[in-house]
Amino acid sequence: MLIAAAILYLAREVLIPLALAILLSFLLAPAVRRLEHWRLGRIPSTLIAVTICFALIAGISYVAARQALSLAAKLPEYRENIGAKFRAVRGQQESTIGKAADAIKQLENEASTESAPIAVAETPPSPSAALIEWVSPFVKPVGTAGAVIIFTILLLLNRESMRERLIGLIGTRRINLTTQALGEASYRVSNYLYMQLVVNACFGIPFGIALWLIGIPNAMLWGLLGTLLRFVPYAGVWVAVSMPAVLAFAIFDGWTQVAWTIGVFLTLELILVNAVEPWLYGRSSGLSPIAIILAALFWTWLWGPVGLLLAVPLTVCVAVMGRYVPELGYLNVLLGVEPVLSPEARFYQRLVARDQDDAVTIAEEFAAEHGDAEVFDTLLIPALALIETDRHKGTLEPESGRFAFDVTRQILELLPERDEQPAAPHVCILPARDEADELAGAMLARLLPGAQLFSAKSLATEKLERLSADACRTVCISAVPPHAASHAGFLARRLKKQFPKLRIVVALWTSEGLDKLKPRLLDAGVDDVATRIPDVLALLR
Repeated sequence: MLIAAAILYLAREVLIPLALAILLSFLLAPAVRRLEHWRLGRIPSTLIAVTICFALIAGISYVAARQALSLAAKLPEYRENIGAKFRAVRGQQESTIGKAADAIKQLENEASTESAPIAVAETPPSPSAALIEWVSPFVKPVGTAGAVIIFTILLLLNRESMRERLIGLIGTRRINLTTQALGEASYRVSNYLYMQLVVNACFGIPFGIALWLIGIPNAMLWGLLGTLLRFVPYAGVWVAVSMPAVLAFAIFDGWTQVAWTIGVFLTLELILVNAVEPWLYGRSSGLSPIAIILAALFWTWLWGPVGLLLAVPLTVCVAVMGRYVPELGYLNVLLGVEPVLSPEARFYQRLVARDQDDAVTIAEEFAAEHGDAEVFDTLLIPALALIETDRHKGTLEPESGRFAFDVTRQILELLPERDEQPAAPHVCILPARDEADELAGAMLARLLPGAQLFSAKSLATEKLERLSADACRTVCISAVPPHAASHAGFLARRLKKQFPKLRIVVALWTSEGLDKLKPRLLDAGVDDVATRIPDVLALLR
């Protein structure tokens, strides 16, 4: 990572124009494809799209620069208003802070030398040096803009060729994954830019209308600039509001218009930042909100203001690489918005952390969205398997195991009763060995009204006596891994020996190694084996 960061920093003069061109090619590719569909050809379509794009950018930049220069030229006309506001802020220097400032200024004057400064006559530069000095500030921006234009045209003209070269660079053995990664990166970046345009318009349009109502000159221009500047994360919006705020400060006598301008900005920004942007940007880009913030900090540190503009698109591409390249999988874990843990792992983690409230919330939300059968099959029973596995390994403390079982039983009791399940008389559910098997069996009994659930604390002889007394025709053995098959097989042999005509179904709550475990269970006298709630219910009903 350090080497990659060093390369990105040292080669920024070349990589920044290339990154800007890639971003523009994402935006212009749909328009170019549309023009090609109208049979204009690849080259004319590319030139038309690029010309219109950069003409709009240049036009908006020119108008904004003219307005800024016009405002700067008129500032002397508003000198009285500006001076009055500054005097009001300073409070005629009667405050303690003002007196302290005057004292410091007086000390500086006394410490300064009384000798007059020696005048230094500067030699006027030659015409060629003056020309170079005048042109040099524009050379780098113009060169960067030219490089961006050239890169954009080349990328649009050679879209397929560039994709094939990138696939060849990564390796032809990963053609499928590379193609999917490129398609997803293009979709995510385009979708993010589109959603950002929608959000920015939700800021710029109301902002421009509000400025017009307040009486700020060129209100629609400030709204348009607000829409465009918000593409620069975090910093652009402050630039967008500073210009109309300074204008209101300069041209109006009082503070009312300044307060209204800042108030409208804060209202719109708070609504968008707190209610819209974190959720919408994260969903559209596939990045978590904290990843977006870290990306802005990293790319700004690396490439300056341009890096801030490109932070999210570049990080989207990095996260997509992490999804499709196994060696870079940690990048998607760190940056992606998808849950890192599976539902059962998240639930089990809450149990291990002894976070009862969060564990109950996860189960209730999952049940409300997917139903009881799914929450048992996907969340609770797999979590029981994780508990049992760690408990048999000795890595789970007895107190934590007891807590996990108690909370799982409580969740089972909290779930609302369902009346639509058909009854299953003459069905008995036996835990294969311990409490985890009993809890899984209780979930099964919840979906089978009329079924008899046996306790894991009962002795084997007591279970056999109760079976004969209850006249069960079908027995379901609930077996949670590990060692689920061996415990279920042992109990099934005893049942078959005592009740040869009894139908035995094993609910083996794992699909791992089923091709080897199922024949062993059938040899032990088991009639059917199922691993999921729907399959077990179908056999028992």
